[in-house]
Amino acid sequence: MSTMSTYPPRPQLDRKSAKNLRIQIRKVISLFRTKSQRRLSSPKVWLGDEKLPTVVEITCSTPDIPTSQTALVVARKGEYELRSNHDMPKLESDDEVIIRTHAVGLNPIDWKSVSYNFCLPSFPHITGREMAGVVERVGTNVTHLQPGDPVWTSTYYRDPRAGCFQEYVTVPQHTVHPIPRGLSFEEASCLGVGALTAAMTLWKWLDVPVSDAAASEVRGEGEGEWIFIWGGSTVTGQFATQIAKLGGLRVITVCSGRTAELSRALGADHVVVRDGRAEADILAEVERVTAGGVTRMLDLVGPKTAAACVRLCMSESQKGRRVVFAPLAMIGKEEVLEWVEVVTVEMKRFVLNVECGEYGRRLNDLFEASELKLPELEVLRGGLSVVEQGLEMLKLGNMGGKKLVVAM
Repeated sequence: MSTMSTYPPRPQLDRKSAKNLRIQIRKVISLFRTKSQRRLSSPKVWLGDEKLPTVVEITCSTPDIPTSQTALVVARKGEYELRSNHDMPKLESDDEVIIRTHAVGLNPIDWKSVSYNFCLPSFPHITGREMAGVVERVGTNVTHLQPGDPVWTSTYYRDPRAGCFQEYVTVPQHTVHPIPRGLSFEEASCLGVGALTAAMTLWKWLDVPVSDAAASEVRGEGEGEWIFIWGGSTVTGQFATQIAKLGGLRVITVCSGRTAELSRALGADHVVVRDGRAEADILAEVERVTAGGVTRMLDLVGPKTAAACVRLCMSESQKGRRVVFAPLAMIGKEEVLEWVEVVTVEMKRFVLNVECGEYGRRLNDLFEASELKLPELEVLRGGLSVVEQGLEMLKLGNMGGKKLVVAM
């Protein structure tokens, strides 16, 4: 005996109507993602020229973000504490994003700020400048991100909510970018300092042509012009070498013998090995190779090497030629030559100026196009409990071009 269904026949949709339905469903789902409780009653679903009345009652719950978290806190001058009940960083603006930390990059500024007591507005404070993770919550003005998205960011020390040595961070939406395809959380966690600093320094302050889809046309513009990078095997130096080459410049770096081959492999046209050599000898080699063609300089080591860069511009072949110089590791009170423009690189601009978010997008484009290589990573497992150990490793130096990352 056959039975007749008591349900009305399912409407047959053409392709256009089905597409419209899918769009409507996605819009409804996106509303539920950003609200912990929401009810919709009797919506109208449009199916082409036909309007099908429905009665839908949906309750959607998303897990609440906890009220406390684990954080590595600078409790007082020179002292860390690992606290398991630290307050969660809340959204204070509709333009902010909360990210759950999956990996953090470690940088010399992290241990130096604590050891020498700078960039610490108050105690307790949370440091850490770069991370990668998953979007947990977004403000109502955030449209390009949604919970669950894998992202990376670069942060500013003044806001403890943005310190990366905690389980969750809260940051402005323009500083948050999708992780490029093929990169892990650990790999993406080194984009916010080394890669971004190199990109912004060259593109914004040293006026290096930006590489993009028309990179082949750009590469010829700097023919014959050199950029001199002291510290070419540092993480920032590795990215700077590649970005400079993509921008059409010739690159000369100073490195140790241990890392010279690394610098060459990343595209340096000439590497000056510094081991056991006097400054005058190093500068003489740079002058001989570049023949007065240095137009940009980047120092990533310290005041002594920054002063040496300035002295290069006093050589016979360079004297009087305009050079733009970015001393990222500080410069002393040496006499500034009138033909040398010393620029102040302020990475806080990435956070404070919304338009600087464009540099993160351009950087992502280079990774998506496989134009940039990452440094070799050394990953510490154990989360926030091993951050101090990692910072001690950085303090000892001798990383040989490797990037130190902590996986949560």
